[in-house]
Amino acid sequence: MDGASTVAKSSTPRISSLTTEAGVPATREGPRRRGLADGARQWALGPPGIDRLTLAHCVHSAAEAFFTVSMAGSVFFSVSPDAARPRVLLFLVVTLAPFLVMAPLIGPLVDRVRGGLVGTMTVTFVGRCCLALLLAENLRSLLLFPLAFGILVIAKTYTVARNALVPSLVADEQDLVAANARLSRTATIVGGVAAAAALALYSTTSGTWTLRTGAVVYAIGAITAWRVRPVAPILEPVDADAYVELIQPDVSGAVRDMVALRASIGYALFHFSFSLRAAGDPAWVVGAVILANGTGGFVGTIVSPFLRRTMSERSMFTAALFGATSAMLAAGVAFGRVTLVGAVFVLGLAVSVSRRALDATIQRQAPHARRGQVYAGIETWLELAWVIAACLAVAVRVAPWIGVLALASFLALVSIAHIRNRVGMGLLRPVVATPLCDRLLMRAETLADHHFLDEAVVVALAALRECERQGCDTGISSEERRLLLSEIDSISPEQAARVIAQVRHHVMHRS
Repeated sequence: MDGASTVAKSSTPRISSLTTEAGVPATREGPRRRGLADGARQWALGPPGIDRLTLAHCVHSAAEAFFTVSMAGSVFFSVSPDAARPRVLLFLVVTLAPFLVMAPLIGPLVDRVRGGLVGTMTVTFVGRCCLALLLAENLRSLLLFPLAFGILVIAKTYTVARNALVPSLVADEQDLVAANARLSRTATIVGGVAAAAALALYSTTSGTWTLRTGAVVYAIGAITAWRVRPVAPILEPVDADAYVELIQPDVSGAVRDMVALRASIGYALFHFSFSLRAAGDPAWVVGAVILANGTGGFVGTIVSPFLRRTMSERSMFTAALFGATSAMLAAGVAFGRVTLVGAVFVLGLAVSVSRRALDATIQRQAPHARRGQVYAGIETWLELAWVIAACLAVAVRVAPWIGVLALASFLALVSIAHIRNRVGMGLLRPVVATPLCDRLLMRAETLADHHFLDEAVVVALAALRECERQGCDTGISSEERRLLLSEIDSISPEQAARVIAQVRHHVMHRS
């Protein structure tokens, strides 16, 4: 009896080791399946921490798909191309307006809400939910555009807050491209599925029910956004000398290139949408062009991390510009439906790769204290370029092949300017480098000449700090530095010149 009992006790662990917690016998495939599931989850959502932000962004993309389908069906596809032109122009102007509000107001607001980025994102979902419900009841009234304007403003507020939050959830700066690509890739998949569902709902019901469903998705987004709060660290202000990072050539060059590519895709989509419909092409051709752009953007989110492993962000811009230029030139020389769809695919791919490179450049080099303002300003320029190019495409009536050649010529000029800028930056570097403190001082004087007075003073003080870091005695005390910084908020050109002159005196007479 005791022996049987002993045998039973000794065999129990072996039995439990062969069963799962649910009582199902385990197999050797169990760990492999769990490994595959974990790998797929990390590919889609990312590692713990940023996975919650990815989920919230996916819900945002789904809700925006319902909003976009309802607006497109009400403004564009419900009438003839000629009747749609003025309505689309008006909607483009309304699309631009949120960014003009966002740059001076929303960017600084996001920066000042320390630790409140998750709260900002949550409020944007709640606000869009309420506005979508109101818009659903006013699709045929004069309130359509003001309510749509409100949704667009709040959506861009979400974008600024999300971009400001990403770097704090990434362990390594080298993973920023991969993190941004993953966010966009997964959101694109979810957004595509949501767009298909929204189209089906719109075709069977109406824009009203499409917006109401979108409002429900916005409400779900508020819950998922709030769940990011436990993993979101508080963003502390950084030292004033970090402002010098805002004026690096890589940042300004990346923004210029992205503005050009953003304008190109805005022109391409609206020009081909109208010109192909006016030329009598079937609707599936327009759909194929739009699908090619979306597919190219999705592929760009997949290849961007691999490109970043072998090249810098600046080289990613070079590859994107020359790839888009070559594709458009080929489509212009041998114009046809297939070549046009292929060229738009490559252009969408180029824009996607460049956007990942731009986000990583800004997130790595812009200080936390002004990241919201930086993104607000950059998004304003990008949207301005997109809207101006789209308005040009809607207003000017030319054949599709002429539009392809015009776009190819524009991209060729941008590519040439990009290469000249890269080569010029290399030639301008002296064989014997000028000391960093002297270069910072010259940059401070340049900023002062252009009336960026606060940044000029900060860069000048950074020159002092660099001299001290190199072991030089600048002769300026901490109290004097605090007095100089206290003048930044209400500084005049004369005061800035006096401060820079004082710094120059200390730098030039360093020992």
